[in-house]
Amino acid sequence: MNPRINYTLVGAFVVLLVLAGVAMLALMTKDDRQVQRQTYITYFSESVAGLNERATVRFLGVPVGVVEHIALDREQEGRVRLELRIDPDVPIREGSIASLQNQGITGLLYVEIRSGDVNSPLLETSNKDPAVIQSQASRLLQITEALNETLNKFNQLSDNLTQLTHHLSQLSDEQMRAQLSGVMTAVASLSQTAEQQLQQLDPVAWDTLAKSMTRLSESLVQQSESFPDELEAFRELLAETFGETNRQLGAMSRDSQVLARELAPVLKETRALTETLMRDGDILIRGPGQIPAGPGEQK
Repeated sequence: MNPRINYTLVGAFVVLLVLAGVAMLALMTKDDRQVQRQTYITYFSESVAGLNERATVRFLGVPVGVVEHIALDREQEGRVRLELRIDPDVPIREGSIASLQNQGITGLLYVEIRSGDVNSPLLETSNKDPAVIQSQASRLLQITEALNETLNKFNQLSDNLTQLTHHLSQLSDEQMRAQLSGVMTAVASLSQTAEQQLQQLDPVAWDTLAKSMTRLSESLVQQSESFPDELEAFRELLAETFGETNRQLGAMSRDSQVLARELAPVLKETRALTETLMRDGDILIRGPGQIPAGPGEQK
């Protein structure tokens, strides 16, 4: 061993050299975008099992950020709150939608963001007041829900088939088959009777009846066509009759007024004559009485 070598200084130098290398490596691998990235919030009502913090955030399949924090939503039960850090040049709009997608067959998840309507305005966000990105169920959840709905419909179909089988088993009963046989026999008899009745009908009589009905229909149509003209003529005749009656009544009224004026003097003279007859009626019957003697005519 060389007594001139200071092993403490050598060890310190080695440690400093390692630390310098680590610092240089960290500086070279440092992601400057992490400092410039903007914060967004999104919520999911489904399970986020398989999604870890620092998981990738993709915009139309392109990596644009990471999942900064995962926690339960304290404001609404049943939701998971994701805090995302996304590059500032990514066009996150009001119509953008976030969803969970599977990353290969590993079972890990990442957050996929779709642009949405390109005409919708951009979301304004900040670290103190992060904007909220809308979310929708993942494809796996949609497939699961579709499978559940399909299974429910299949169960309903199975129940319906079970009920149908039960009804068919009831129809196989001897009494039920006898009743069905009786019904079919009655229907066949009724059909045969109706056919016989139709064969017994005289085709000539039916043809004559059809022609008579046709002529009657044509006659009714013709009469219905001429009915408005006859009704109009009757209305005109009725109006003319009422007009003539009104004129005659007017003339009679005028004649009555003239007759009344002429009869007034005659009635007055008749009344005076009646009064005279009542007063001097004895003179007309017995003649005039003895006239008293005048002066110097003494008997």
